[in-house]
Amino acid sequence: MNLRQLFSKVWLAFLAAVLICPAVLAADDLKPAAEELQAVISADASAAVDVPVEFSAAYSRNPFPERPAVFSWSFGDGSLENGEIVSHIFEEAGTYEIRLKMQSGFEVAETSFPLLVFEDNILLLTDSAAYEDKITALVGAAREQNTFLDVAWGVENQIGFFADENALTSALQEKFETLRTADLIILWASGGDGLNALASFAQKLNPPLDFSDKEVVVVSDGNLDSLARIARGSFASLEPREILLTRSDALREIVLSESPEALSGTLEVQAIPFRAIDSGLEDFQLTAPLSFFVSYLVASGIPPSVILLVLMLPVIATLVAFLKQVVGVTTFGVYTPSVLTLSFLAIGWKLGIAVLFVVVFASILIRKMLRRYRLAYTPRLAIVLSFVALAIFAAIVLLTWLAPFGSYFRVADLIAASIFPMLIMSTLAEKFVSIQSEKGSRSAVRMFGELLLVSLACYVVVGEWSSFQTLMLAHPEIILLFVVFDVMLAKFTGLRITEYFRFHEVIRKTEEE
Repeated sequence: MNLRQLFSKVWLAFLAAVLICPAVLAADDLKPAAEELQAVISADASAAVDVPVEFSAAYSRNPFPERPAVFSWSFGDGSLENGEIVSHIFEEAGTYEIRLKMQSGFEVAETSFPLLVFEDNILLLTDSAAYEDKITALVGAAREQNTFLDVAWGVENQIGFFADENALTSALQEKFETLRTADLIILWASGGDGLNALASFAQKLNPPLDFSDKEVVVVSDGNLDSLARIARGSFASLEPREILLTRSDALREIVLSESPEALSGTLEVQAIPFRAIDSGLEDFQLTAPLSFFVSYLVASGIPPSVILLVLMLPVIATLVAFLKQVVGVTTFGVYTPSVLTLSFLAIGWKLGIAVLFVVVFASILIRKMLRRYRLAYTPRLAIVLSFVALAIFAAIVLLTWLAPFGSYFRVADLIAASIFPMLIMSTLAEKFVSIQSEKGSRSAVRMFGELLLVSLACYVVVGEWSSFQTLMLAHPEIILLFVVFDVMLAKFTGLRITEYFRFHEVIRKTEEE
């Protein structure tokens, strides 16, 4: 073998090493790692004293089927047990370290987790994620006292006047087992929404849930005296041990308190306002008949939100009358903006405005299409309403089809409850067509713009002002004051505010003369 052949063979061996060795190493890297035992505990994170708790190791992994695994449990109270699925009763409250040892041949795997065994069980219902940090701290403080604090979050992307109450009711449904066994129920929601949701939910239960051994605490920043009047109707419906109304500053004392009597004393010492409700309906009084009947309806299971809608109608009518009579805004009378405001309350102002624009746009388009035909007014109006209904139907399909908009407006959730308000809004096409025929499209659009502003103003006052809502439910006799104000408006004969701007030059010349 000459030098050239030897060099060629060495070169080929080098190339083989360079090309083949990395592939072999890569193949070694692709080999699965040695399989190992994996112990997994499946159990609740908390349990009550003297109640059997089930622990399962069924989800543990044993890669050696030829060697069945043996499971050994240690419950942290000195008790031991063997088996894949075991049950144990804890006689004292505390936090126990649950340990699982899994053995297959010479292979061993272990795992553990802390279990809270409690004597006291508390349910906290809230409607705002802004409270999350404070609630997390409360859960930790309760755990240190061997108390289980379960949180029901009634926070959902819903719209409409009943959205908050519906979200809270859904949260109570999810936490029904905790609600059933809880000794203390804390309601931390806007206004009286939490108490209203609890009363409405309890009315629907069959068989009914016994609240006689439960304490209900309502945390609110609103007027406690007004809430107390509303709470009497809820007390008559729920019949709990007591309903306590207080501020958020008392939450820690509420969670850590040993008894309702001790809590009341602590709140008095710390000068935290509170009201205790331990009785139902007050006697009928001629000086406040509407208050009695509101409490009676709440006690009978009528949702306070429904009662509030009825009570707010005179308020809406008065606001519309003021804007028309004093300010000088065009409102198409009182009925039209009142119905539009109620529609906004039912389906939310965003979706309400979208439907209103569909109605206006469809009315303009169909009227232009029918202009060339000589049709009687009434049949032509029926055609317009038919096409407006089709336009609303197309808008619903479009919003549902477009995933981002469909989830934002929650169209699927709103259709069942909101179809009638949407169809009522479609009847506004008749008003619009009439104005178009009399004054032209430009004037009709301007007048509908003013109608929209008036309805939105009423919506803000009625739908977004929670303190005013609470006041109306607590003191419905306020409606009589609005009637008196309407009488005063009826006697108003001066210039409207818009007329001062409209006839500014005439007024200035008159004053100069």
